[in-house]
Amino acid sequence: MSRKICLSLLLVIPFIAFSQAWRSGPVSLALMNNATMLPPASIVAPFNQPLHLGMVAGYEFGWNEKTYSKWFQDVNLGFFNHRYVYSALLLYSKAGYRRYLGKLSVEGSLHAGYMHAFLQTDRMVLQDDGTYEFKRGFGKPQFITGAGIGLGYNIGDKEDGRRIFLTYDLRLQMPFVKSYVTLLPNGIVALGYQTHLW
Repeated sequence: MSRKICLSLLLVIPFIAFSQAWRSGPVSLALMNNATMLPPASIVAPFNQPLHLGMVAGYEFGWNEKTYSKWFQDVNLGFFNHRYVYSALLLYSKAGYRRYLGKLSVEGSLHAGYMHAFLQTDRMVLQDDGTYEFKRGFGKPQFITGAGIGLGYNIGDKEDGRRIFLTYDLRLQMPFVKSYVTLLPNGIVALGYQTHLW
């Protein structure tokens, strides 16, 4: 019993110790659309049919912030549905540079993380006797990496942290299909809102 209490305390202490620092960073919520194409087609593809919509929630912290610029990193958790193929859970981080031009801002970022795709179709698995069997499975773990650009507009003062943003990311998911397409490019457009909770 005392081991469980000690373990629980050890797990909770880091959250208590860093809770004040985490309160100061802005959180964001964005609606995204994903398209699986190479640039330049992937730049306009997210604005066309079919839509592969999703949501992303994030927390941003700054490494170095000055009057006209900010080096930032964020942690994001998201979900999207690629129609007829899979639904995906995303956990990733972006690191980048944001330049303020009055109330406007422009940014560039690199990102990396994990994506777990839950297949929406059955797959056929070859058996030892030469027949095929339907299997759904738990999904497919994949590594994601890429780069992005973005525009933002501050609502109120920059210190308030309230801003509307539009980002475009080129993301590679891997391995997609080992024998066919190992790297699958994705173009992602996201429109969101960022604010401080406290």
